[in-house]
Amino acid sequence: MASGDLQDTVTALRAAFDEVAACEVDLLTRPDLVAALDELETLSCQLPAVGHRLLARLQAEATPQQMGATSWKEVLTVRWRISTGEAHRRLTEAAVLAPRPSLTGPTLPPVLPATAIAQAHGLINAEHVDVIRRSLNKVPGWVDAATRERIELDLVRTAVGNGPKELKDSADRTLFLLDQDGPEPDDTERARKRGVTLGKQRPDAMTDLS
Repeated sequence: MASGDLQDTVTALRAAFDEVAACEVDLLTRPDLVAALDELETLSCQLPAVGHRLLARLQAEATPQQMGATSWKEVLTVRWRISTGEAHRRLTEAAVLAPRPSLTGPTLPPVLPATAIAQAHGLINAEHVDVIRRSLNKVPGWVDAATRERIELDLVRTAVGNGPKELKDSADRTLFLLDQDGPEPDDTERARKRGVTLGKQRPDAMTDLS
């Protein structure tokens, strides 16, 4: 889509919003009100997906200095008048939910593809995304890519039918089960376990070794 086409579409989107905002709601029935609220909620879940793509593309096309700032976090906080924490969240989510540029071939899929698809369809909200992202960050490094992808897909499936608390409980159980066998020790960990530690001298002049 050309830049002009996108601008025209965004203009049409704003015009559609203005029409919705101008609608009379006092005479709507309860089913009508619930249906409208459901549709608006779905749209509010979908909109960030577009923002992630645009933000990721902007980062590929420009530098913070070209935007008059020292960092992307500063760009967002100044331009949109948001907190540094919110700017960090948006940048982090764009990094894992937007398609990734490739130097040698076609665009790469998002780091969290299942989460990105669910968000783009309005099936999960911002709280779900936060729980999934934070939980996957806790997955041990020794877990292989296929298992990690399965964990993400399972979490997304849970999120579609449950709230953030239930999702976090499910994620915590998954992480607990992963930790049962413990991570595969690396050379540093093996050396640490082989080491001998000299403890403090006791009153009887003996010293503990561990």
